[in-house]
Amino acid sequence: MEVHNHTHTPRKKFTHYLWEFLMLFLAVFCGFLAENIREHQVEHARAKQYAASLVKDLENDVIAIRRQNKLNVLYNSIVDSALHLSEGKLEGRAASQFAFYTRFCYWTAPIVWSRATFDQVRNSGNLRYFQNYQLLKDLVEYDGILTRVRAEADAHGIRGNKMLETINEILEPQMNYQLSKYYIYDLDTMSQATKDNFFSMSNPSLENKRTQVTQLLNMAIVQQRNLRNNNAGTHKLAETLALKLIEELKEEYHLD
Repeated sequence: MEVHNHTHTPRKKFTHYLWEFLMLFLAVFCGFLAENIREHQVEHARAKQYAASLVKDLENDVIAIRRQNKLNVLYNSIVDSALHLSEGKLEGRAASQFAFYTRFCYWTAPIVWSRATFDQVRNSGNLRYFQNYQLLKDLVEYDGILTRVRAEADAHGIRGNKMLETINEILEPQMNYQLSKYYIYDLDTMSQATKDNFFSMSNPSLENKRTQVTQLLNMAIVQQRNLRNNNAGTHKLAETLALKLIEELKEEYHLD
């Protein structure tokens, strides 16, 4: 009878399997940490890019707000001039002057906001990249203020279009044609000689159009009030918060 010798492998101890499990767990865990760190770095880099773009947009917004506020002051000055003229006879040179100011009373140019970056971040769900709660809160608040400003601008535009109907009843076509070459912001730099040229144009008496004049001025006064409130209210809030956000973004992401 042939005898076969069997090779017996020693049984591994429990601690050996435990050690293999720990090594495997550590490898998986380190891989997870590495991926998490990499993802965090990528998100931070994207957040910094968004922050730099937001700073540029906010700086453009501040310029636009200040420009709009200057135009609002100019508009209010125009209405004041028209009101002053209406206290006297609207004949001759006074009628031409009133017609001149009338042409700009329907002005409705809104602020052009730089919204591309914020809309992209919000619509893509990437607001989560901004980990600073106060910064995120201010961004959302700023968006809310801009929504209010746009609503006010829409209401201003509706009133302006209604005023245009009355202006067309007051303004002579020749005067309207000549003034159509100018925008309200041109009045800030228009020479006195150019204004005098318009003031000297022949214009029929407006005394027979007092009803239209009254309607126009009453609506212009409403516009005046709202533009003053905008300058001191929502526009001021928007500018103040925009400047704050610029500083917060620069500090948080170490931007120049």
